Amino acid sequence: MSIVGWLPRYNRAWLPVDILAGIALAGLLIPEGMGYAGIAGLPPQAGLYAAIAGLFIYALFGSSRQVAVSATSSTAVIVAATVGPMAGADPARYAELTSAIVLLAGTIFLTAWVARLGFVSDFIARPVVIGFVFGLALVIIIRQASKLLGVHVGDGNFFQMSWQAASNLGHTSLPTLAITITGLVILVVLGRYGRKVPAALLLLSGGIAASYLLHLGSHGVALVGAVPSGLPAPALPHISWRDLDALIPGAAGIVLVAYAEGLGSARMLADRHKYEIDPGGELRATGLANICSSLLGGLPVAGGLSGSSANDSNGARSEISSLAAAVFFLLTVLLLTPLFHHLPEAVLGAIVVYAVRHMMNVREIIRFARIRRDSLGMILPALFGVLLFGVLPGLALSVVLSFAIIANELSRPRVVKLGKMKKTGSWVDVNRHPDALTFPGLAIYRIQGALFFASSGVVRNAFRKSVQKAEPRPATVAIDLEALYDIDATSVIMLDDLCQDLIGSGIEVVLTNVHHPVRDILARAGLIDKLGKRRFFSTVDAAAAELAGGAQDSRAERAKQR
Repeated sequence: MSIVGWLPRYNRAWLPVDILAGIALAGLLIPEGMGYAGIAGLPPQAGLYAAIAGLFIYALFGSSRQVAVSATSSTAVIVAATVGPMAGADPARYAELTSAIVLLAGTIFLTAWVARLGFVSDFIARPVVIGFVFGLALVIIIRQASKLLGVHVGDGNFFQMSWQAASNLGHTSLPTLAITITGLVILVVLGRYGRKVPAALLLLSGGIAASYLLHLGSHGVALVGAVPSGLPAPALPHISWRDLDALIPGAAGIVLVAYAEGLGSARMLADRHKYEIDPGGELRATGLANICSSLLGGLPVAGGLSGSSANDSNGARSEISSLAAAVFFLLTVLLLTPLFHHLPEAVLGAIVVYAVRHMMNVREIIRFARIRRDSLGMILPALFGVLLFGVLPGLALSVVLSFAIIANELSRPRVVKLGKMKKTGSWVDVNRHPDALTFPGLAIYRIQGALFFASSGVVRNAFRKSVQKAEPRPATVAIDLEALYDIDATSVIMLDDLCQDLIGSGIEVVLTNVHHPVRDILARAGLIDKLGKRRFFSTVDAAAAELAGGAQDSRAERAKQR
């Protein structure tokens, strides 16, 4: 719901709470945004510009009351992975390419909104996302080693950068290391025992004060340096078509990661507060926010989990909190940026490392592995794909892995033999319920799962094996299609061939629970005319009542077969 929908119904009693929540939110996002700009390879102000655009635009067009849209660590590292090799050491070109990739991401968001493609992110398996994000967090942390330790980490994959950082540990700047350790201790302690205290903002302020008073820059500590005041004039990036083509994979990766993270945060908070989220509206709002961020020279923006959760825990009731945070950001850009000159880079590095800790969710990995051990087969390839091959190849691997999982699951439907429970009268798998009743001369099978071109061969083979093994041989086979609400042409032809094979071998074939859409397709294929309408039954009970003899216990039947 956009501002046109929620503002006329706004409860004015919420205003003081929303404003305070917005100020607290800005206290968290200001240092984080500056740190994320460093991850992306941009100056700190890029993170501030991004937050102004993201918070303001999302408040106007978004559907979540608590989601905070600003720069995120995950999209920042995708920017670095995409733009860094293209820009080299040219800061101006780096800024232009970043502006272009953010603009391109915003355009893809809006295109997806127009085309109603919001469902696509749901096809990325949750275990795959967990593995990818975990690997992404490790990459982010190792990239911060130069800030945290004052050593050179170079380029390459996670293991190469780790080796270079370890090889250069002897050159660690002790003052920088002391700032890093102090900063992390402050963040951890305040995060655990002072949750209402804006720990990151407090560390930012303390770092600036300590740097100024102790002249840390003269002791080899890297400082942020000059940060320009005010907002830049909106401008479109100037790049070539070749550059635009090279940026498309990175922009698509930003969209995929940002939408998954933002929509996940929005749904979580909406469920908690009992209201609805519009997935299409989220595409529109996030797209417009990214376009505005691009025009200001900012980073990609999304509904980050940490910022949104903090906004909610601070008591935010509506989008007013985001507007208040955007105003606070604007005042910071206009009035306070000269203070950032003395800020140690190690402080921003510590804030980034602390901020991405939630991305390394070991407890969630254990939870999925406990539910199904094969979940590790999804998590670990995605994780090590990022570490070994880099962010974009790792993302591509994660997407391919998700769709491979979907294809594998869809292409393996089960064909189960049914029996009837004595007490309830329900039809169940006789392998799971050996006391279920079966009927001499009648074998009833149900197709469980999707039936389409990739799975039709599996179903055909499962039927043939089961019928061939049956002793005594059934006089009638009933195929229950209750689980099917659609069927493609390949599967219809397979079903036709299967029926004709069974009939040709002297076995009568009937179909049960054929839903109207499937029945219409079978009619167009001529299968109903071939079988005859009398071989179609509305329920399994109806087929059993007309075709079966006396019932017997399926255990007794299998014992007889042995």
